[in-house]
Amino acid sequence: MKTVKLRQFTDDRGSLVENTLASIMDSSKHFFISKSKPGVIRGNHYHKHKSEWFYIIQGTCKMIVKDMNTGTLDEKIIKDTDNIIVNVLPDQVHAFENVGKNEMILIALVNEVLDHDNPDTYRYKIM
Repeated sequence: MKTVKLRQFTDDRGSLVENTLASIMDSSKHFFISKSKPGVIRGNHYHKHKSEWFYIIQGTCKMIVKDMNTGTLDEKIIKDTDNIIVNVLPDQVHAFENVGKNEMILIALVNEVLDHDNPDTYRYKIM
């Protein structure tokens, strides 16, 4: 699981977190925002073509990623205060569980626009 620490600026108004890697934005063609209630698990699938970047906007998430080629399994607890963005590559099963007490919100940046007729999504339960 590749993670990148994002820069945060804080003042008396609050905070701002920004991406400084052009590679993330250059490869992004689609985004979605997911809201999950406590205890909800999302994902449990992989893609053959899609590469995704995930950022936790609010809440606490347990994320598990399994590389289908190597069998390597990686698990991480990610909080909204961690300010990290996680890259999930093709052939990596991924799942997210809201392990917090409040709603979890994440944004995903994806390298291709979703084709609802051919979504490139393959179910595989890891959580």
